[in-house]
Amino acid sequence: MIRKYLSLYLLLAMAFSATAQISYRETEKKSVQKAYDSSMAFQRLSDDIAPMTLVGQTITFLKLNPNRQVRNSEDSLLENVYKKGGVLIPYKSVLKGGRLYTPYRALENKSFKIIGCDKKEESGKTLWVFTLLDDAYKSLYYQVYANNLSNAPVVLNGYYEWLKKTYVGQKLYLPQGEPFNAKTENVLDNNREIVLDETEVFSCAEISVLFTAKQKYGLPYIIANSNFNGEVAIGVGTKNEYQSGPLLSGFWTEKQYEEYVARKIK
Repeated sequence: MIRKYLSLYLLLAMAFSATAQISYRETEKKSVQKAYDSSMAFQRLSDDIAPMTLVGQTITFLKLNPNRQVRNSEDSLLENVYKKGGVLIPYKSVLKGGRLYTPYRALENKSFKIIGCDKKEESGKTLWVFTLLDDAYKSLYYQVYANNLSNAPVVLNGYYEWLKKTYVGQKLYLPQGEPFNAKTENVLDNNREIVLDETEVFSCAEISVLFTAKQKYGLPYIIANSNFNGEVAIGVGTKNEYQSGPLLSGFWTEKQYEEYVARKIK
């Protein structure tokens, strides 16, 4: 009898032991956060960028286009820049129509150091919150929804320097043996229509902020000298940001062109 109960006890112990070895695993994949590097424009900050890695960067609010007609009295007033404090009050606020705003002239062409950065969910949308330090060492908040980053009127100074180091003195080529948009506009010549030629070589001379007729703010461009179309401005972002002229994404770098030539020789 004792042996019977002992055997039953051993069987129960083994069953318990087997149950205890069961492992569980999460099926939902968690996004891996990566550090920001200066090759990324503010307008294209991605969800996988760790916000705190932007701390220490400097941003500059670009100049308003002096040739663009103001659409309404609130056209250059902002609702997403606040003094740092218990109550959110627009930075250097002005009263307009019974509401307080931050006048864009208080930010225009001024640089601010990022001393804090966070992301939060608000009404189902991702909101970037930057804590900035002005030249008087006063803190302010700059808030931008992720889906509106492409319209932000700022440039990261580190990104602007990266553009200069990466492209000035380099050559760009049109894709060889591949279709490309031949018809475009030259921002440097009142958006005159030009036709790009497959044999063109573009020598990058400088990075400059330009104003076009349709843009509200200035935007950085590569200024390149072409052996076919002369001096041409090349946008460094997407079509959402750059409404006129060719885009950098439509060109090959020297490395890509050399690899193409090497393949052709083989």
